[in-house]
Amino acid sequence: MNKKNLKITLLLSSLRVFIFLALIIWSIIAVSNGIKLNGDLVTSKIVTISFCFSIVFVMFLLMNISLIMNYIYGGLNNNNIIISLSILTLNIEMMIWVFRNERPSFKFKKLPKITIFDLTASSVLLALYFVIGYITTFIPTTQFFFIELTFKYIPLFFGAFILTKTSSFILCFTAASLTALLPGVYLAFWQFLFDYWITAFCIFFASFFAPSVKSKNWIVKLSVWFSFVTVPIIIIYFSRVTSGVIFWLNPNKQEQFPQFEWSNTVGYSFIYNSVNTIFDYVMLMICIPVSCESLWVIKERFFTNSEYNN
Repeated sequence: MNKKNLKITLLLSSLRVFIFLALIIWSIIAVSNGIKLNGDLVTSKIVTISFCFSIVFVMFLLMNISLIMNYIYGGLNNNNIIISLSILTLNIEMMIWVFRNERPSFKFKKLPKITIFDLTASSVLLALYFVIGYITTFIPTTQFFFIELTFKYIPLFFGAFILTKTSSFILCFTAASLTALLPGVYLAFWQFLFDYWITAFCIFFASFFAPSVKSKNWIVKLSVWFSFVTVPIIIIYFSRVTSGVIFWLNPNKQEQFPQFEWSNTVGYSFIYNSVNTIFDYVMLMICIPVSCESLWVIKERFFTNSEYNN
């Protein structure tokens, strides 16, 4: 560990956290001013907005702390963790040190053979994805920011954790594509692509951050699970934002009822989709690490020689 580098990243990380906090406060005030009913602020909506933006700040702060702790205790040895957390926290200097310390080598690996057990496990997880998705349709969504429970993504995260990357790719691709057969899902191509297909398929990218060795170090665990869950959630968020921009531009000339007043469509979509995505993120951050930790027995028994260790 380089003490000079540590001081630099502590200073710059503190600056980024304070700037991020200022942006969060500004966002809460700006959105609060836009959410009015007959000129009066709606307390329940303001509380929800404040809670969601506060959660974002707490997660950003925890990721910064996790990154610094990894650097202190592990140096630049955990490249995947350091790079992923550096991207998530906009820590440019840490990425520079990683690439200067060890240039990453890109090489193509031979795809492992798909076994009958891989197909069986993928089929079970695929079935769970659709069963859970069907059951959760009976749970009413809130009219405020269309918040719904997305437990259906949990089996796909299980697949990203225990299966090989190839099997995880097949699982997520199949789940995303077969979603089009569900009633009321495919209304238009762009709507389906950004609202359903990408949001299901992108969970495959979590497999690149899945831990291959069980660790007792809580700092390493925290960092791994942050990357494992956060990377797909960020892709899901921007996919929803893109879908929202297309919807609010109103190419089909449908009647729309915005939740609050905002000056432009892009900004509105960023704020609107941040609320339901934050709820998804909090739920998955609670459920996924706890559930996957209990799957280590299956992973170590059946996938110890898989591509995770390559």
